Amino acid sequence: MSGEDQGGAGRREVAYRLFAAEFEDVDYSYSESDEERAPNYVVTPTGARVNRVFVAGVLTEVEAAGEDILRARVVDQTGAFVVYAGQYQPEAQAFFERADPPAFVAVTGKARTFQPDDSDVTYTSVRPENVNEVTAETRDRWSVQAARQTLDRVATMARALDREERGEELRGLLESRGVDVGLAAGIPLAIDHYGTTGAYLESVRELAVHVAEVVAGERDEVDPLSRSPDAGGPADLADLATLDVPASAGGVGGASAAAVAASGSSGGSTAESTGTTSGSSGASTSEGGASASDGDGSAAGTDDAGASASGTSAEPTVEGGDIGEFEPGEFDLDEEEREAIEEEYDTGFRSGTEVDEPGEADIDTPEPNAGVEPGDGEATDADEEAEDGDESESADTEPETTAEDVDLDEAVVDAMQAEDDGDGAPEAAIVEAVTGRLGVGEDEVREALDEALMSGECYEPEDGVYKPI
Repeated sequence: MSGEDQGGAGRREVAYRLFAAEFEDVDYSYSESDEERAPNYVVTPTGARVNRVFVAGVLTEVEAAGEDILRARVVDQTGAFVVYAGQYQPEAQAFFERADPPAFVAVTGKARTFQPDDSDVTYTSVRPENVNEVTAETRDRWSVQAARQTLDRVATMARALDREERGEELRGLLESRGVDVGLAAGIPLAIDHYGTTGAYLESVRELAVHVAEVVAGERDEVDPLSRSPDAGGPADLADLATLDVPASAGGVGGASAAAVAASGSSGGSTAESTGTTSGSSGASTSEGGASASDGDGSAAGTDDAGASASGTSAEPTVEGGDIGEFEPGEFDLDEEEREAIEEEYDTGFRSGTEVDEPGEADIDTPEPNAGVEPGDGEATDADEEAEDGDESESADTEPETTAEDVDLDEAVVDAMQAEDDGDGAPEAAIVEAVTGRLGVGEDEVREALDEALMSGECYEPEDGVYKPI
């Protein structure tokens, strides 16, 4: 995806995968312009410049954080994300109100930082746009893809630390070498603000590999990220810089965690993506304290952005009542901070995805023939086969398929398969194909693409390119 597609006023931002442990280290945010709709970014210690995030994990608790504000905790294998849903996020708020923790969920939303007056503490949170109940397999796919992206970012940051260029000079150099525009912008800012060291990158690398090992069943839990971004210590930048990640790492069917950290040929390009790669189900979350049973959950599906998937067949459970180092009261604030958060999250919210969800497909199904006696089964089967043949012949003469005849989500996946040249289908080609076929808006098609990503039907081998799973 080009830099022009990555951001800017009025443009939809890519939703990045981040582990909670790194997100908790964030204390820097900025906007590149004073335009009314210019995006706000947070910058992580490994250089990710993030406006929107896509996280998946176990919803462990929901509580009131003020009048008309709910605070939820979503735990991945490394820590907890705090999600605030207020009156400007009605669908997410409704989802959390009826949620029954623990449950596997996926959240897409805006990354936010907040520092109360007279405090040195910076709180990170997610302002939700979409919340869906998902399966353990979807959570594991998210974990593997987040590990791949994290390793890719670590390698690029290590190469940058090993150079003399800094600031805009470094940004230009990274862009010229094919690094994603957002990452190229974020790395110089992270170096300047956090003083990110090789020792911290080594810890983040270990964290990502441990997550992949948990998913692969090779490890029980993830060791905590104990170093600060500017921590000193031994580290081999040259070794970290070679951690290129093959696009096939983490496939369904038993790819080991070692494959995730294996050397590949990414060519130095570190394009972040929002897609999922396949992962094995059965991993338990640990450092956040929640361990959820996988059950035999089916692929997640939703009726709208705030509704839970009805297809989940097994309810996750938390082993034991202990949630580890994340105690329930950890995110409690005093009255002054509570009022400040309420003011922050209850005014001026704008979501780039507040569009109507695609409608349900109105597909008429034939009613059983009235008056058929039980003994006429063979004749009925023959009649149905004849009718099927007639329908097949008439289908060839139909001039055009309308949005009422085909479900939008199915049309998106069909277009993805048709446009896939082996390396994936470009987003622009999918949007053009579906809008031309069904006459729906581009925003609706992109929403359907997001739904396909969140339900594990596809992944992005690179930004803006989709492959069906």
